[in-house]
Amino acid sequence: MNKTLIIIALASSLFGCGQSVVPQDIVDTNMTITRLNAQKNADSYLPILYPPGAIDARLNAKPTRILMQSDSSVSSSCRFGDGWASGNIQFEGGATIPVKCQTNGTGKGINGCMTTAEFVTKSYKGEEGSCQDLKSLEKFK
Repeated sequence: MNKTLIIIALASSLFGCGQSVVPQDIVDTNMTITRLNAQKNADSYLPILYPPGAIDARLNAKPTRILMQSDSSVSSSCRFGDGWASGNIQFEGGATIPVKCQTNGTGKGINGCMTTAEFVTKSYKGEEGSCQDLKSLEKFK
């Protein structure tokens, strides 16, 4: 009987430990916010990288648009994700250049974005794929 009570008490004390699970509707909302935030950063990054009429010298093509995905690390156990989203600059002729954009700020890179090739050279590249200790996720205005 004492063993049973000890096991129940121990299990109850451990119940409060660990990460809380976030409901799916909040996960879905946060994934949408990360995509919108990354896209907002990307939309201000592209004209700086390629001013109107510019052609990428390596690809010999004009950029047509930049499209971002949501932060793929947002989940029920990682509510605010790793703070990064992937995307692509698309060019005439179908070529693309992969990019990374912040989902929770604009302080890294140019307006929160950089090419993936540049991203992998940064000290903070390890943030990607690892749940960060983010306290909130506000939709950019």
